[in-house]
Amino acid sequence: MIINLIYLLLFGFVFYWFYKNIKKNGPIWIVKGLFQIGILVLFIGGFFKLFFTLPPNLYIKIIFLITYIWCTIGINVNFMIPFIGLIDQNIVKK
Repeated sequence: MIINLIYLLLFGFVFYWFYKNIKKNGPIWIVKGLFQIGILVLFIGGFFKLFFTLPPNLYIKIIFLITYIWCTIGINVNFMIPFIGLIDQNIVKK
């Protein structure tokens, strides 16, 4: 019973927060949030999917880990962060 009340309050707060931000920033705010969540799911999920399919050799896993982190940071810094910045500028204009 108490856990249901906690869930109700938690979901009520989350939905109120969504309503307030959509009203303030418009529906582009949803696109930005979904894009950021998608980036996390894509890179973290891709890492685990590939990492666990590698052969059980420590050197290969370390090389893969370093290369994957290097490429992920490069993609995020050079493409994703400026793209999200453009979305933020569009949100601020409204």
